[in-house]
Order: sequence, then C-alpha cells, then structure tokens
Amino acid sequence: MDLEIRWLSGHAHRLPPSRAPGAGMGGDESGRLPLARSGCRGTLSHQSGASSVEFALVSLVLCAGLFGCMELCRIFWVWNSAAEVTARAARLAAVLPFGSSAQIARNAVLQAGSTQASVAFPGIPELTNQSVQIEYMTGSWGSLTPTASYPVDGVQNLANCLQGLTPCISAVQVRLCQNGTLPCQPLNYQSLWVFLWGLTLSIPTFSVTVPLQSAGATQA
Repeated sequence: MDLEIRWLSGHAHRLPPSRAPGAGMGGDESGRLPLARSGCRGTLSHQSGASSVEFALVSLVLCAGLFGCMELCRIFWVWNSAAEVTARAARLAAVLPFGSSAQIARNAVLQAGSTQASVAFPGIPELTNQSVQIEYMTGSWGSLTPTASYPVDGVQNLANCLQGLTPCISAVQVRLCQNGTLPCQPLNYQSLWVFLWGLTLSIPTFSVTVPLQSAGATQA
C-alpha cells in the first residue's frame, strides 16, 4: 500500500512501501510503528522501594552508632565526675572542722548553696551528696582504722596527737557509696536513653585517703 503525504501546497506525493516510515523497522505494511510498552513506571516504583529499605538499614546503623558514642561519652563524664567529687570531698574534709560532713558533701557535688537534704551533681542524678561517705581514720599511715569519735576541733586533735592521747585523727577517707551506707556498694549508672534504662551498670567505688590537715584549726 502506498503512503500518501500531503504538504501545505496541496501536492500529493506517494512513497513506495519500501520507503514508507516504519518499513524495515518492525512496522506493518501501513508504515505504522508499533507502540513499545515501557516498564518505566514499575521500574521507578521498584527503585523507590529499594532506596527506602536501604535508607532504613543505613539509618539504623547510623543512629545506633550515634547513640552509642553519646552514651560512651556520658559514661566517661560520669566516671571523671565521680573521681573529682571524691577527691574534692577528701580535700575539704582534711581542712574543715569535724562534724561538717553535710556541708562537705554538698560542696563536693557543686551544690554548696543548697539547703535540701538530697542534691545531685549537675546533669548526673545518680551522683548525690548522700553518696559521699566520709570516715575519719586513726593510727599510723600504714595501719589506719576508722573511728567514730573525734576531738572537738583541730587544735585539740593536734594536741592529742602530739601527746599520744586519744582520740587522734591522722587521716580522712572519702568514698562514693550507694545511699551513703556501709558496707560501701557501687553506685548504679542510669542510661541517658529511655530504651536502655533496663541496662544495669555500676560505677566503681572511688576511694581517696589523705592526711588530716588543719581540721578547722586557725592560727592564733
């Protein structure tokens, strides 16, 4: 069948079937090209679903790594803060008067101006002033033993130690204990994330022993 093409001039030209568009290219005798059925829509949908799955898997790994790094940083922060609180309380107990344990414990957790019975270190709720356990020690440095009796003030303590009388406080020991009770139990670490609150971790029992200094005594 000949293909008739009409131009704007109105002249008609006929092309032989061999020259008709589509001939030899899979077209039929009329020169019409077959419509190719494309699977673009299905392919795009499949790729979109695969990308969503890949993003979800990568997000899980990324979030787990991010939360893990943050949790690890907080563990080191709590560890270092507990060590600093213990050392700070020991230094204060060596120079402040006997019987100042409550004031020393609040000051050690950076809550010196508070009057509440229980205050926590800023940002660390598991580290409170009640965790600070202060013990005064008697005896020589190699064989220290805790004592519940101590002189009225630092002046009397120095006189007793020079004269070989008792009580004579020679050192002070500070530990961080759960609820401040003896025997000393490690503090429980509270995770930063809600889904890890069931995780049980313990902060090591930090202990610092220093020689007793002025114990509140002042130079006359």
